[in-house]
Amino acid sequence: MQTIKFPYGISNFLKLVRGNYFFSDKTPFVAKLENLQEQYLAFLRPRRIGKSLFVSILEYYYDIRHKEIFKEIFGKYYIGQNPTPNANAYYVLKMDFSAIDTRTEESAYHGFLETIKIYLGTFNNIYKVFTAEQAKEIQQQTTPELAIKRFFDLYHSLAEKPPIYLIIDEYDHFTNEILIQDLQQFKKAVTQNGYVRKFYESIKIATQQGIVDRLFITGVSPVTLDSLTSGFNIITHLTTEIDFHDMMGFTEPEVSQTLDLILQDSSRKDLIMKDLRDWYNGYCFHLESPHTIYNSDMVLYCFKHFQRFQEYPREMLDPNIAPDYGKLRKMFEIQNPEGNYALLEKILYQGKITGNLIVQFSFDRGFEDNQFISFLYYMGYLTLNGEENLEAVFTIPNYVIKELYWEYFAWLLTEREKLPYTEGRIREAVRTMIQGNLQPFMAMITDVLQTLSNRDYQNFDEKYIKMLMIAYVLYTRTYQVYSERETPEGYMDLAFIAPNNRHADFEYAFELKYLKKSEATESKILEIQAEAATQIRNYIASDSVLASKRNLLAYTLVFVKDQFLITKVEH
Repeated sequence: MQTIKFPYGISNFLKLVRGNYFFSDKTPFVAKLENLQEQYLAFLRPRRIGKSLFVSILEYYYDIRHKEIFKEIFGKYYIGQNPTPNANAYYVLKMDFSAIDTRTEESAYHGFLETIKIYLGTFNNIYKVFTAEQAKEIQQQTTPELAIKRFFDLYHSLAEKPPIYLIIDEYDHFTNEILIQDLQQFKKAVTQNGYVRKFYESIKIATQQGIVDRLFITGVSPVTLDSLTSGFNIITHLTTEIDFHDMMGFTEPEVSQTLDLILQDSSRKDLIMKDLRDWYNGYCFHLESPHTIYNSDMVLYCFKHFQRFQEYPREMLDPNIAPDYGKLRKMFEIQNPEGNYALLEKILYQGKITGNLIVQFSFDRGFEDNQFISFLYYMGYLTLNGEENLEAVFTIPNYVIKELYWEYFAWLLTEREKLPYTEGRIREAVRTMIQGNLQPFMAMITDVLQTLSNRDYQNFDEKYIKMLMIAYVLYTRTYQVYSERETPEGYMDLAFIAPNNRHADFEYAFELKYLKKSEATESKILEIQAEAATQIRNYIASDSVLASKRNLLAYTLVFVKDQFLITKVEH
């Protein structure tokens, strides 16, 4: 079987082609973009889903200086065999705002200014359009607005000049970091006379003068663009257009066909595809799309490991990109933390949340529920999953993101309630559980419940208990957790099953019941325990996967006020 070179971490298209790396051909979308009537475009997707590679494709396709090697770069792909009129017709000015230091307001401003100057200097180094004195003049400008404006003015004065194709990758990477850290600083940068707004106003003027003929912007969220308001109202958003739904990320057929290239035992394919679907699929960007999208970066990470060992990596979330998704904690502290925490509980409690997808953000009304839900969607923490009562339904896209939510909930609960549980203590409790001893884990859960105030019990039921158990198990990434697992006999409350990339001596199935203290007579407790035991036996017997597990331990958990009555069930 031929070894496939996966372009994990590679976002330079020429390097990909010359290195003979795997590439799922996305070049038909280049023609689609050019055939649109609009010239100034924005396309938004969550992090690590292929934006930078696609931007590199545009750069090499449209840049005049790559005309002589056009066939080498694109010859075996769709766009090379079906070139468009504007191929290799531009000077390309490319910028990327993902590496700006946002630790302070001053560092963010100077980082933005210096980044712009670097790209303007690189443009001149490539195309040699300015004299040394002119290039120096651009570099001496003291604001982002003045630097880009002087660049355009000097370029406009040239006698002969090709049009400019301006490409801005990760346009909002640094402004989203500012937003998460300090909403007022964000507003100051992007509204009214803010330095970000003034920069984009200068670009707008350059489009009106014919200096910038085409513009393509990528990023994650429309919040920054929307905040610029009339200062930059020339953009056409393609983010929610169904014709471009698959432009980035992988479709199911693309993942399936790629797996065929590296899988040695084809009898495993169905199970592996199911696991990949659970872990990496689930992104939907249009309610009428017939399918969802896989996170391409995570798939490549997994396939690179799988090709060598024919097994999954131990960590299904790529450690190199975990920090990108680890910003969830900070996001929930934007403007209205208490309201956001309530939304978090609702998302975890119900597995979904409804609202209207915001396509035009406004901070005049504050950062309200719908805006926060939409922000989570654009960042990749929620996805579209149908409609209810004229509102969009948002769900967690896949198991990788689900784990992050529950890890955050466990951390939040521990911090807010000042619980005496470190990560080490939680891991030790789960470790003994793996070995078949449930007692330390349940003692920890009981201790947590006893620590919570009486106020917390006013609307208490088994769902909240379940949330605590899920949070602490997923905090350790030891088991895959199934809440309300569907079986032919009904829905099992909770199951902790070892994932296919990890071993556990014992796995667990639970049926939870909650009794108010006023109802908890001895006879009622026995009745509830017997009912729960019957239910869990029936669930296991009817579920072929669970029934085949010889190491599956079953328990009924009856909770009364602040203690568990734990009964092991033979099955």
